[in-house]
Amino acid sequence: MSIEFVFIIGMAILLFLCLKVKANAFIALLSTALVMGVLAGMSGSDTVGAITGGFSGTVKSIGIVIIFGIMLGNYLDAAKATNRMAMDTVKLVGQKRAGLAMAITGYIVSIPVFSDAAFVILTPLVKAIQKKTKIPLAILAVSLSAGLLATHVFVPPTPGPLAAAGLLGIDIGQAILYGSFAAVFMTLFGWIFAEIYFRNKPDDFYSFRSDIKEEETANIDDDSNLPGTLASLLPLLVPIVLILSKTTCDMICPEGTPVLLITSFVGDSNIALAIGAVLAIVTLGKRLGSKKVLEVMDKTLKDAGPIVFITAAGGALGQVLKVSGAGDSLANMVINTGLPFILIPFVISGVLKVVQGSGTVAVTTAATLCAPIAASLGLNPILIFLASGAGARACCHVNDSYFWVYTNCMGYDMKTGLKTLSLSNISMAIGGLVATFICSIWL
Repeated sequence: MSIEFVFIIGMAILLFLCLKVKANAFIALLSTALVMGVLAGMSGSDTVGAITGGFSGTVKSIGIVIIFGIMLGNYLDAAKATNRMAMDTVKLVGQKRAGLAMAITGYIVSIPVFSDAAFVILTPLVKAIQKKTKIPLAILAVSLSAGLLATHVFVPPTPGPLAAAGLLGIDIGQAILYGSFAAVFMTLFGWIFAEIYFRNKPDDFYSFRSDIKEEETANIDDDSNLPGTLASLLPLLVPIVLILSKTTCDMICPEGTPVLLITSFVGDSNIALAIGAVLAIVTLGKRLGSKKVLEVMDKTLKDAGPIVFITAAGGALGQVLKVSGAGDSLANMVINTGLPFILIPFVISGVLKVVQGSGTVAVTTAATLCAPIAASLGLNPILIFLASGAGARACCHVNDSYFWVYTNCMGYDMKTGLKTLSLSNISMAIGGLVATFICSIWL
C-alpha cells in the first residue's frame, strides 16, 4: 500500500475517533500510530518499538517543562497576579484605548495561564471598562481574546506551543522569540478587526441570553487587593529571560566558556521554569497561604497529566511516520503539488481546529505530521511551528470550550458568539500566517 494512501487512512481514523467515537486524543493518536505503522509495512514489533520510543523520548524532552509551566500559571492565577497585569496595562495605555489595553493584557496573561481561565478571571474588568468608557463590549471582548488566543498557540510555556516545540526539536528560546513575533501579528490583526468591524454596529447586531444574571464588575480605580507589579511579573519574566539567555549564549559564546556553562544550566527550560514556579511561591506564597500553595501543586499534577500524555502520544505518531519513511514520500508529494510548504501545516492545523475544537491538539498534531516532511525538504522546523499555530486559530466555534466561556461570560447567545469571536478568528489566523511568511524570508 502506498504511503500516501496510508497517510490518508490514518487521518481518517484520527478524525473518526476524535469526532464520531469521541475518544480521548491520547487514545486516538496512539491508535492512529499503530494502524499507520502496520499499514506502512512495518512489523508489529517495529511498530510498537517506534511508538514506545517516540512516547518516552517526548516525555523525556518536554514532560517536566509542561508540569512546571502549568504550575507557574496556576500560582499567578490563584494570587490574582493576572488581574494586576491587566490593571497596569490599562493604566499604561489609557482607558480611551482600552481595546488595545485588553489585547496587550491577553497577550501577556495567556503565556502562563490557560486562555479559558484567563478570560473568566478578566471578565469583571472588561465589563467595568465597558461601563466607564462606553466602548462596545465586543471590541473589548474580542481584543482580549485576540491576545489570549495568540500566545495560547504560539508562545511557550503555554502547553500547546511547548509541546509542538518539543516534537519538532526546536530550542525553547527560539520558540519563544519567533512565537512572540507571530503572536504580535495575530493579536494586532484581531484587535484591528474588532476596532473597525464592531465600532459602529447597531445595538440590535448583538443578542444576549435571557438566563444570564448580571454579575458584579471590578472597580478599575481600586487595585488595593491585588499583588504588587514586581511580585506578579517576576515569576513570569525570570524564566523567559533565563531561557533566552541560554539561546543567545549558545549562538555567540565559544564552547566551554564559564558563561555558557552557567546559562546552559539555569537557562535549561526545565530548570528555568522550576525557578519561575519557586519564585511565584516566594513572591506570592504569603498572600496565598501555605494550604493554598500545596493545593495548587496538587491541582497542577491533575492539569498537566492529560497534556503530557497527549503530547507524548503525538511523539509516538511522529516516530512512526519517521521510521516508516512517510516523511520522504510525503515531501515528494508536497513538492509535486507546487504549493508553498508552510500552507500544509496551516491547513492541517486549521482543519483539525475546526472539526475537533482544541487548539492545543491542532497545533500538536499538525507539528507531528509535518515534522518528517520538513526534515526531508531541509526546511527550518520553526516554520512548521508558526504555520501550525496560525492554523490552530482558524475558527473558534461551538465545539471549542473557549467559545462557551466567551459567550457565557459576556452574556451573548450562540449567534452573537459566532458573529463576533468566530468571525474575528479568521483575521487572527491570517495575521499568524502573514508572520510565518515574513519569517520564511530569512529562515
